[in-house]
Amino acid sequence: MLNTLQLGFLTFLMLGLAACQDSGNDNTQASSVASLPDAARFDREMREKGCELLTAKLVSATFDVPADALRQMKVAGCRYDWENEEETLEAGISMIRGHKSEKAAAGWFASATKSRTAEEMKAQMEKVSAQMQKSEALDSDLKKSTAKNLLASVGSKAVKFKDVADLGDEARVSEQGTIYVRVDNLTFMVSAYKGDKPPPVDLTGVDLKQMASIAQQNAAQWAAQTAPQRHKDGARLARAIVKKL
Repeated sequence: MLNTLQLGFLTFLMLGLAACQDSGNDNTQASSVASLPDAARFDREMREKGCELLTAKLVSATFDVPADALRQMKVAGCRYDWENEEETLEAGISMIRGHKSEKAAAGWFASATKSRTAEEMKAQMEKVSAQMQKSEALDSDLKKSTAKNLLASVGSKAVKFKDVADLGDEARVSEQGTIYVRVDNLTFMVSAYKGDKPPPVDLTGVDLKQMASIAQQNAAQWAAQTAPQRHKDGARLARAIVKKL
């Protein structure tokens, strides 16, 4: 699991990436966005209401786990964790944003969930890296180092998204099973997984400097292996959240 500092900067990087992406939409999509109203149903304060949108009660009801056994973490949204001897549960909402209008939200969503080639991702990462160097938020060596490492971990591999039907006004899922949702002028991300625990990582005889890299590789492999279940659980949780709005 990422720690608090890492989660905060991961959100920063993802927002930066989406902000610097070109529109890249086809004419049909651009026309559809332009036809949306300028009204705003949700205000900017929604970004502070992660644990109101995703409550322990809702997670408990969705995944049939005891609410009082859920561990809550309020950072960059809201996250819950739970486990027993056989299973583990992760459920979270993040990147919550009330845009100035539904039109603005739709434009952001189209850019943030656009499938891209490796070459396009490389170009976008270079833009994000340049923005990071100018950001006043990265005001210490530790923050700069953390952001740089997280950016490197994202890499420049191709990214693909698929539409998710019957969820909000728009919804798409990443290859890792993370659900992106738009409802009117509100956008957010949902991630969830309930299932087997990840296998333990054998670090016997591994050099200390290589431990983090190996652990990260194992985490990525596990995420890829469980992506179908994450897609299913994430969509299930996202629908429960949207129903409450």
